[in-house]
Amino acid sequence: MQSFIPVFMEEKICMITGANSGIGKEMAIQLAKRGHHVVMICRNEDRGKKALEEIKNRSGNSKIDLLIADLGNLRTIKPMVDQFLAKYPRLDVLINNAGVFKQKRTTSVDGFEMIFAVAHLGHFYLTILLLESLKKSAPARIINVSSDIHRFFTVHFEDLMFEKKYASQKAYGSAKFANVLFTKDLAKKLAGTGITVNAFHPGHVKTNMTTSNDSRFVRFFTALSGPLYTPVNKAAQTGVYLATSPEVSNISGEYFKKCAIAKSHKMTQDEEYQSKLWNISRDMLNKCGFEIKPDI
Repeated sequence: MQSFIPVFMEEKICMITGANSGIGKEMAIQLAKRGHHVVMICRNEDRGKKALEEIKNRSGNSKIDLLIADLGNLRTIKPMVDQFLAKYPRLDVLINNAGVFKQKRTTSVDGFEMIFAVAHLGHFYLTILLLESLKKSAPARIINVSSDIHRFFTVHFEDLMFEKKYASQKAYGSAKFANVLFTKDLAKKLAGTGITVNAFHPGHVKTNMTTSNDSRFVRFFTALSGPLYTPVNKAAQTGVYLATSPEVSNISGEYFKKCAIAKSHKMTQDEEYQSKLWNISRDMLNKCGFEIKPDI
């Protein structure tokens, strides 16, 4: 990994989902240390408040705020966005980080497979709702946390919700694949707006999602690769780099690893795949009563 030299920029307002633990919390700490205003999005208020105090203490920055939304419950997202828009004059950086891993197939309150609902669909909806604020704040950046696991899977459009046959690793890999597809498609749609969109692989990190998970696959993979873990402070560096570095101010639609552009699965370049995911995601939201316009 390249050594990451802190970049001193004017204060930015940075929103991070899943910011109460793991990579999300570490990115919040590192951005706060650089003087940025961090808005944490968490689904549990008590855990969010505890993490907020830790981030303030470790960063020495008091400009840390907490808003509550569950990315797995679409109806909680717009009220949170409305709160944000009423309080903050702009949004400079959006980091879509929240995720879950489920050994057994679980559905969200909206009826979607939970891993997909949190990792992709909730962030898809959140990003759409925040686009006008990001456009007004341009230059602005959107960063999606994906994973190299996407390179071993694809989006299963024929059974997107894994209703026929569920496999936890396939569901997770498919959702991470969707993150990259969404990144590349959104980057094209936002060309010329001053908003860049990039995704990154943080490395294999020991977080609550791996250490407290009941999946035999996760426990086995965790035990096998334990010595190869990426420390969480280093895992967060690429996200912070994409959020702050002038080196990437004009780079969009790319997949990063260790602060450098990396290859993603070749099918993530497929424009038909990209458009299909976008249209399906929009239709899912529309059927739930959340109107998404065809064009952004």
